[in-house]
Amino acid sequence: MAARAGKDPNAALLDVKVTARRYLDIVEEAQGVELDQGSWLESAAQVGLLSAEMRNALSRVNRAFGITSGREAILLYLRRHVGEPVPADALAGVSGIAEWARRVRELRVEYGWPIESGLNRDDMPHDHYRLTSDEPDTDLAERWQVAKAARNLKKPNGGTTSGKDRVLHYLQQISPREADKEQLAYVAKIQEWPRRMRELEEEGWQIVSNVDDPTLPPGSYRLPTLDKRPPRVRQAIKLRYEILERDKKTCQDCGRIPGQGVTLQVHHVLPVHQGGTNAPENLVTLCSECHGGRHALMGTSVRDELLNPDHEPDVHED
Repeated sequence: MAARAGKDPNAALLDVKVTARRYLDIVEEAQGVELDQGSWLESAAQVGLLSAEMRNALSRVNRAFGITSGREAILLYLRRHVGEPVPADALAGVSGIAEWARRVRELRVEYGWPIESGLNRDDMPHDHYRLTSDEPDTDLAERWQVAKAARNLKKPNGGTTSGKDRVLHYLQQISPREADKEQLAYVAKIQEWPRRMRELEEEGWQIVSNVDDPTLPPGSYRLPTLDKRPPRVRQAIKLRYEILERDKKTCQDCGRIPGQGVTLQVHHVLPVHQGGTNAPENLVTLCSECHGGRHALMGTSVRDELLNPDHEPDVHED
């Protein structure tokens, strides 16, 4: 982007250079005296004050290049690095403002730019961000607006709703699309929202995660249907969670986990039609491929047996 007329980026850059030298002067002055706790705190305070001056200096360079806001600077930088994780500190630098994180949120929520972070991706460092496309996503912006409404959801009598109620309402509103964990945490307003997701599934809601659907990013969930499962399945779901947790959500044959292109299913070691029960010692977590291999040897069809008990009417309950 060309600099605007009358604005010289090199002249503006001098302010950055002067401020950087003042940083160095403070350090050299501290080294020139017998440093104690009090004198160091005074030096650190000066560095803090200079940090604000540095942000202002960086903003002046941005403006010299025609970049009118921190939000615009962040977007321009992310678009130069589409698909690449970039550190949060880099965005703080290019924005030239203290509230750069709010501007990232605005880009995502108000304008629909698909920006991922460690807050909504389990496979990224928490302090990194990634723009996944060079085009805004209007569907993403719409989902965030729905999330905002769900976050403020009230009961018919005006009372406060629970985090579980808000999350369910949000998933129902956007079904069958997925919600990432940042959206769900925002809607729920509680740290224990993953537990609420499990409770909803145990109540019969067909909550799908990347444990069940490898196309979903880690930490994302969706509600593919608004229909609840029958009570018999609900009982099996709770047991299924216990087996998945016991086996650390890892295939006990090949060692693969969700996010590696497989789904996880629960398998009866001794088949039900041969007298197998739902006792934990008769249940094992397998990926879909290893599960298929075991059933191929038995000549039977493959399904997550605890999610489909109606297909096995002779299941013995402990």
